Amino acid sequence: MSILQAQGLSKVYSSKGNVSYKALEDIDLTIEAGEFVGVMGPSGSGKTTLLNLLSTIDRPTSGVIEINGVEPTRLDANKLAMFRRRELGFVFQDFNLLDTLSIKENIILPLVLDGMAPKQIEQKAAAIADVLHITGIMDKRTYEVSGGQKQRAAIARALIHQPSIVLADELTGNLDSKSAKDAMDALKDMNERLRATILMVTHDPFSASYCERILFIKDGKFFSELRRGSNRQAFFQQILDSLSLLGGSFE
Repeated sequence: MSILQAQGLSKVYSSKGNVSYKALEDIDLTIEAGEFVGVMGPSGSGKTTLLNLLSTIDRPTSGVIEINGVEPTRLDANKLAMFRRRELGFVFQDFNLLDTLSIKENIILPLVLDGMAPKQIEQKAAAIADVLHITGIMDKRTYEVSGGQKQRAAIARALIHQPSIVLADELTGNLDSKSAKDAMDALKDMNERLRATILMVTHDPFSASYCERILFIKDGKFFSELRRGSNRQAFFQQILDSLSLLGGSFE
């Protein structure tokens, strides 16, 4: 079953001097339920633009996006806000946790906004904290925990309302190597245990090696695709080889 389908996605930005810049051109993408898909490409390749379109933050110049059979671009502002809140989960490089709230309060925010019963919220919070090994930090503030713990809390918040798809943007970008591994292990665990559908934009080959397949884009166009076999180390090497073929900077 397809969770996300994009056909002919293009995005053109126009500047004041009527100069057009084509950030994305004719991208087709299908993501099935339970898939863990990565998007990679050099700086300026269009991967952030693609994520912005799929996350409904921006609108395509042309093309169609369907998420769970719904075309978000056809929704009015109120329905789009509700759709985004219920159907999408987000994990960001800088965590986007609220310092005024505890870790637990940050995680349960989507459920509170949805008006879920407090008892049910407690059950869901306890269950996801247990899976992500963050039960011991639930009452702490964001400034009292490590970067890796913050990112696991952010992953919990993105998944607690069981969205159709989780969109992750460079989620290991601010983490050291151990914390990055912890965060990716947590995300992979969510994918395998909960069959969470995940699309992750990353420049990091190590993080990308956790995906089942990777789409490479260059100059706003689809470049190639890699699928992982049973050996993650071999997949990691294939990713490095593909990146060297792409050229450009991956900062």
